[in-house]
Amino acid sequence: MFRLTAVAVCVLLTLSATGQQRKYSVVLSDGSRVSGTIVGDSDGYLDVKVTTPQVIRIGKSQVSSVEALKYPVKKSMNTDGYFIRFSTSILSGKNESGNQSSLSFHLSNGYQFKNGVAIGIGSGMEELGVVIVPIYADINYTPLSSRISPYVWLKTGYGFATSDQAVNYEYYSAENSNSEGGFLFNAGAGISLYTWPRTAINIGIGYRYQKVTISSDQYWWNGTAIRETVTHFNRLELQLGFIFR
Repeated sequence: MFRLTAVAVCVLLTLSATGQQRKYSVVLSDGSRVSGTIVGDSDGYLDVKVTTPQVIRIGKSQVSSVEALKYPVKKSMNTDGYFIRFSTSILSGKNESGNQSSLSFHLSNGYQFKNGVAIGIGSGMEELGVVIVPIYADINYTPLSSRISPYVWLKTGYGFATSDQAVNYEYYSAENSNSEGGFLFNAGAGISLYTWPRTAINIGIGYRYQKVTISSDQYWWNGTAIRETVTHFNRLELQLGFIFR
């Protein structure tokens, strides 16, 4: 009798102290556990809601102890193996026209090792004055095999320009412009959240660099010339990504 009374008092004191429903693990006499929200506590029974709206009734004579359930944020997850990552980003920066923002879409795939290091390759499409199709090597590091973990990334490769940009200058006109891409670099850090066992959401912030060269024919009153303009794009990247394993 003293044992059952102690269990009931423990439950009531804990519930009143928190002022809200909490998750508990009810340890039964045979060593098994039932985890859920205690929604009822009478003289002889505990009512435990294990799912919504299912509630089971457990006789207190079967209860050994009641423990507050601790959610394992550091629960081990099976994060190694082949993966596909889709991400979309906002690239923000300045040029001669002021603040500029553009969208970027990337798709990559690769393999993550058990130590959290992942390597892969990817491509995508983005707009930086001209439309760029990047091809890059992708390296990521996720130090924790948990539902929530920080991560860092590094991308490097080449961005191919797939459109030409018209160029107009003060003293002459430029025609037959030709845009060429160049070296790209991207690095950043963020948080990875596994909402499902093999699917994660990434939110991160990083730095994006892209070189673009525009060559154009200049027509003067006394002849023609070729002008080459090299632009170094430096952008702040806000990234939202999804990982499928």
